Amino acid sequence: MPEPKTTRGSRTTGSRSTPRVVAVVPLFRPDDRVVGNISALAAQVDAVYAVDDGSGEVADGVAAELADAGVEVTRLERNSGIAAALNAGVRRALADGADFVVNTDQDTLLPTGYVAACIDTFARANAVTRLGIVCADAVNGAPSIPTWRSPEGLGLVPEAIQSGFVISRECLERSGLFDERLVIDCVDTEFCLRVRSRGFRIAVADGTDIAHELGEMVPYRPFGVRRRNRNGTYEYQYHSPFRQYYITRNNIDLIFRYFRTHRRWTLAVVKRQTGPGIDAVLSGPERLRHAVAIAAGGVHGFLRIRGPVPARLGRFLRRA
Repeated sequence: MPEPKTTRGSRTTGSRSTPRVVAVVPLFRPDDRVVGNISALAAQVDAVYAVDDGSGEVADGVAAELADAGVEVTRLERNSGIAAALNAGVRRALADGADFVVNTDQDTLLPTGYVAACIDTFARANAVTRLGIVCADAVNGAPSIPTWRSPEGLGLVPEAIQSGFVISRECLERSGLFDERLVIDCVDTEFCLRVRSRGFRIAVADGTDIAHELGEMVPYRPFGVRRRNRNGTYEYQYHSPFRQYYITRNNIDLIFRYFRTHRRWTLAVVKRQTGPGIDAVLSGPERLRHAVAIAAGGVHGFLRIRGPVPARLGRFLRRA
């Protein structure tokens, strides 16, 4: 893992030190809603660094609007995945003296007071808890269920989506940055597992609720017949065959890496991913490509092949 720089830069007001909080937002083919989301975020932090992940000309308009609003925008020449975009921004934030780094996706809206609530959670934690990440208590109204409680009563979770993460500088310096070999899926999961392996904990900021787009919902139609799925609804969360490849491959990769130290997580992820994979192959759309994505991702996961999907396979999985 690449290691961040170690310069520090808290602001001092009178006799107390105020932590410097910097946000990082990866972009990919952003639309106009991004400007509003980042404007709401900018009001809560000291600086915002947006990193466009090789969108090309389609991002020119949004990038110009953000720059006019005082947001520093970095444009990557090619699409390298969310981990690479996050790392580019995190490195810039640490070089800017950030004590805490806030990560959000371009389609996430953080409510007023969210960052302050997360920083307050860090302030409440004692040294024994060794808090490394604070995340949202709920996403789109769906509450998290803490697995443990710290001695001071903070709700602790084993993992969370990275959008809304507030990460301490110490955690980044000791745990490293995001794993760019995973490219786009399981990046947040791997980071959480690694952070916990380094002795840090992940807490929720009580009462916080972020708005985040979780993906496309499609009708559940096994072999073309509409019926209820295993959750009792007629729809399920759909990922494209291209994404399905990374989901399958990277989860298997992480199982190999962490099954000795995180066996409960291993059992949970197998259960969590088996059902959606079956739904994608049986229910479509693009059933054949989903089957190929899962088969190829499975083989590559077992062989520990990482990095971008092979070009020929990627073209097949993306083809409409």
